[in-house]
Amino acid sequence: MTDEIDKIILAHLGKNARISSQDIATNLQDLGYTITDRAVRQRFARLEKNNVILGYSAILNPSLISEKVNRTIILKFKLTKKTEALVELLTKYVEESIFCTYSSKLSGDFDWICHFVFDSVDQFDLESNNFLSRFGELISDYRSYESKMIKSSPYMVYDEQELKEKKLRVYSILNSLKIHDSLNDRLQAIVDSLVTYFDGYFARLWFVDKDRKWLILKFSSGKYKNIDGEFSKVSIDSLKIGPVVKTRKAVVTNDVAHDPRVKHHDWAKKEKLQSFAAYPLTYKGKSIAVLALFSKKKLSHIDFEILGIFCDQLSKELTGFFEAKDFLSE
Repeated sequence: MTDEIDKIILAHLGKNARISSQDIATNLQDLGYTITDRAVRQRFARLEKNNVILGYSAILNPSLISEKVNRTIILKFKLTKKTEALVELLTKYVEESIFCTYSSKLSGDFDWICHFVFDSVDQFDLESNNFLSRFGELISDYRSYESKMIKSSPYMVYDEQELKEKKLRVYSILNSLKIHDSLNDRLQAIVDSLVTYFDGYFARLWFVDKDRKWLILKFSSGKYKNIDGEFSKVSIDSLKIGPVVKTRKAVVTNDVAHDPRVKHHDWAKKEKLQSFAAYPLTYKGKSIAVLALFSKKKLSHIDFEILGIFCDQLSKELTGFFEAKDFLSE
């Protein structure tokens, strides 16, 4: 069994297997855990002994691996009395094989997938003959494909720790907004927070007009603070933020310079923008505003999820202010 500290340790090792125990201890201390460098090393030893950690690996440049002979094999099994025993032998084979870099059971049309890396075609031919000889009774369909590795990354088994840390940051930001008594001050603080805490280049907040035809820019922060200009009034039928109002679902991209929903691609390239995220603020089941962020960094799936949580909570926190009809009719 692993506890919360073990999970944090494994998350760090998944990102960088060479990280020192001292650096992990420091990170844990920053998170409020009382732990020493020695205690972290003792946990390493226990995790290794319990076969939670099977080894420590370097991540090779995919181009180096692609220079070798890469083959992806998919298999469909025969159903016989020997199937279960043969699958156990196949499992042992891929676990011990120095050629096999990845293997998994499948559901659907095929039952198994393996990826092999060889130094030469001759080596591949020899091992393929060996493989088919050993498992011919098991296989009803054998497919072999040449493949080229594009990406190689560590296995992040405990990514939820990062999610938990970012959730705590969101709630800290929400609590900090409560010091502002007026709605305008609170809304300005919201867009300021997006820029400060979410790696924003600039952030904006539009409100839907009373006829629900236009989005009116009310607040802006970061590189562009002016609320006048081309995007001060945006049609609810616009490609970029209009769908956020209509569907009450987020619009996100990590390719701003080529996304068809973004109007000025040359500007996006010049500004070196990479990501865009827009989320609805809702009141009584309706979208009444769109909160949007542009960033020069690519956002991860966790970042997009956290921004969604942030906006959902904002809708709840601001409900009292939204009760003011005069504000909503502006």
